Amino acid sequence: GEVVKAGSKTSVFPIGSKVFSQALFGLANNLLGGLQEYTLIDERYTALVPKNISEADAAIFPINTVTSAFALFTGDGEHGGFGFPFPGTPESKTFDYKSITIVIIGGGTACGKFAIQFARIAGIGRVIVTASLDSEAELRSYGATHVLDRKASDLADQIKTFVGDDLVYLYDTFNRGDHTFGVSLLSTTKKGTLLHLIPGQVDEKVAAQKKAGFEERQLLGSSTGHPDLAALFWKVFPEWVEKGEVKVIRPYKVIEGLDADKVNAALDGHRDGVFDRWNVHI
Repeated sequence: GEVVKAGSKTSVFPIGSKVFSQALFGLANNLLGGLQEYTLIDERYTALVPKNISEADAAIFPINTVTSAFALFTGDGEHGGFGFPFPGTPESKTFDYKSITIVIIGGGTACGKFAIQFARIAGIGRVIVTASLDSEAELRSYGATHVLDRKASDLADQIKTFVGDDLVYLYDTFNRGDHTFGVSLLSTTKKGTLLHLIPGQVDEKVAAQKKAGFEERQLLGSSTGHPDLAALFWKVFPEWVEKGEVKVIRPYKVIEGLDADKVNAALDGHRDGVFDRWNVHI
């Protein structure tokens, strides 16, 4: 959107600037929401819309990209990720990204697609994703090294063909209610980490098989949750977009106006799978 007013202590974005930002999580404050005509945003988690994309394109990014950046680059605290160094930091200069293998369940989701691109930017050696095979070419163009049919009856066996008993990084962007499948893929002799976006349980018998133990965490894609990394991300990410290192995810559908019926219909569409392969802007 367009900056129409700025606080007295900020001058980062002049009035009239076209920006994109992550709406703050303020359920008790109706000034902070995203589905309204005017909202308050934090300059630390805001950037100018890159010149090579539209405002509608930019609206795809905030929650999806922040969430997957946190999956890869935040530490192992509450709601934290795998803890790889953020690209370009001093720690990243000596970190051996090429030795890393990650598995992404739901590589065809928006969060999955951005996680693939961030993994490529970092230089992670193997990025194995599950997805519909009709998206294989797209996902490989983002940086996936292996794309496996999410509907395959032997999917677990296919994944283990590549990872053996060595998988310690698994990011599940899709499954809800039951995360047993993801845990079953983790190493039994090395302590692994399962990150997921939607709450769920794990079968106790499968969990008990992981003799080295494992971490299981639900990610929250809120810039305020990891402010230092978020501030760095919001500074660097627009440069990645402008250089073409991160692609806009299309197709998407734009719903004009803040009509309650249209908003609810869009949300119902997500619930019912009508927009399963679309991002929806309101």
